[in-house]
Amino acid sequence: MLLLAGALALPLAHAGVNKQAADKQAVPAAADFKALSGSYPRECAAPAAPALSGLGQPSLRRCAWSAHLEMLYWATVPAPAAANACLPPSALAWHQLARSVTSAVPPWNNAATGQALLTNAGNAGLQQAAAVWRNPDGQWSAVLWRWEPSSKAATRAWQAAHWNEIAGAVRALDAGKLATPSPLLQAWLAASKDKPRALDGSTWRWLEDGACLSLQTAVNTQARLHLPHSRDDARQEQRSAMQVQLARRFPNAEWLQPFTLLEPGVAGARTGAKFVAVWKEANAVQGRLWIPLPKDGGIVRAHLVSSVPAGSSARAQELTKQRAALIERELNALAHAWEALHE
Repeated sequence: MLLLAGALALPLAHAGVNKQAADKQAVPAAADFKALSGSYPRECAAPAAPALSGLGQPSLRRCAWSAHLEMLYWATVPAPAAANACLPPSALAWHQLARSVTSAVPPWNNAATGQALLTNAGNAGLQQAAAVWRNPDGQWSAVLWRWEPSSKAATRAWQAAHWNEIAGAVRALDAGKLATPSPLLQAWLAASKDKPRALDGSTWRWLEDGACLSLQTAVNTQARLHLPHSRDDARQEQRSAMQVQLARRFPNAEWLQPFTLLEPGVAGARTGAKFVAVWKEANAVQGRLWIPLPKDGGIVRAHLVSSVPAGSSARAQELTKQRAALIERELNALAHAWEALHE
């Protein structure tokens, strides 16, 4: 009987070892708490930061160094709600995670397999390292490390050596570096800095007031009608002629804001002329911003689109009106950010 019990126990023990090995292998290098911290993990006494609640319950939350070190790891980031489906789960997770670390959240780049953010590196005070990355199976994961350095010099030096390993492991996940942004992208980054957003080539998407907004760009294009760079040269007859051209180009459009000269961001400021138009066609509200450049440099255009329900019900009409106001407001913000950065 003893021999039989031993024979039965061996496979079970072996299975336990295999499970432990599989669990350890399943945790990526950037979330291997014991290897990076040099300490056995402890349960965290304090509750997790409320700002991270949008990411759901972490798969692992570990603390060490007398509560001076904390790690949170999400094996799978949550899928977006249907209303937010214009952004991938990685972009929403990145915004949620990064804004708990810093107020200057870089945009998510859809071409990246991962993005990382380290704050306060090399300075005194709280150090943080965060990353969102795609696994070989296509799932997205996230990790956040926080370190509050010890007040004791010797202990702080020991912690710093391990923190450098943690920071290196997180930094290795970063593949989201952007090329030098165009002037319009710089303006959009400034105008949308507090919002969940993603770059997808020449299309930029973000969420605002529960709406999905999608902006496409065209730089240095020529208009069929000359648009002046100077506000002093802008004439009503030019705007009327441009509206006629737009009406011919979009014969099925419902014009919610005809071709209009925008006011500068600062009243009375000597800025260049900028024009906007907003219309509805089929099940989308669309807006366009024209920024004429000086000295015949062409025109920078931004085309903004947001879907709305089709139909003519009172609810659909009210939503269309709200969305048109939102699009006009966002294009104004983009124009004013351009002024602040480039004029």
